Amino acid sequence: MKRLARHIAGTMLALLLGLLPLRGFALDHDNLDPNRPIGMEDAYAIPKGEIGLEGGVRFNDRREGRTRVTFQPQIIYGAFDNTQIEIQGDLISDPHTLVGAAKSGDLHLGVLYNFNTETINLPAFAGRIEVDLPTGVNSKGVDTQMTGILTRSFGRLRAHINAGYTVLGSPQGQERPGAYRAVVAVSYPLGYPTSFSDTLIASLYTRESDLRGQRNHSGIEIGLRHQLTSRMVLDGGLGTEFSGPSDRAALLGTIGLSVGF
Repeated sequence: MKRLARHIAGTMLALLLGLLPLRGFALDHDNLDPNRPIGMEDAYAIPKGEIGLEGGVRFNDRREGRTRVTFQPQIIYGAFDNTQIEIQGDLISDPHTLVGAAKSGDLHLGVLYNFNTETINLPAFAGRIEVDLPTGVNSKGVDTQMTGILTRSFGRLRAHINAGYTVLGSPQGQERPGAYRAVVAVSYPLGYPTSFSDTLIASLYTRESDLRGQRNHSGIEIGLRHQLTSRMVLDGGLGTEFSGPSDRAALLGTIGLSVGF
């Protein structure tokens, strides 16, 4: 486990250094990335040439079972116009008890492409494709996920819809071979027009359980992104699941930091 963690961290650091440009970029607290701090995102990629180094710690205090803690290091890169690539490798406590696609130590690669900016008649639309390589503990097969993302503004309020489907490459035991996930969310800048350094985010979500025969995980999350400096954004969030299997989350929480280069 420690060797794997060092391998992932070393790979990510090498990739970061290889991609690092010579000039600096700003990082926008109103550009919403998944898990920073809650499980939703908007339809916009970071600007071409920009790099973000993101990290967070997420806890899941379950109604049954031990509290689970996840460390989420991630690199995002604006590779082309409207295109963002991502490299991530979550490290999760109790890795031998995990079921479903999320395994501790899996190498996660993703691409987000924004098809259009928002117009008077159309919302912004983006598509995401992700793969999880089986580098983690008890991980088998390559898992894939496809997600569609819509973002629409109503004054300063922005509404978001995320809908995705995950296919497991090699489901084990009672694991589902595939599962859907849907999120509706809103984000709102606080303090405008005298201040523009905080964005409040709230979401409702439902997703199929990892095992057959169990109810959907359904819950609510709320989070805040705060612009510390032009290159740094601090985020934090809380949530709970009000229906689902007996080991569903009683309380979720995240705190993280994003740095732009």
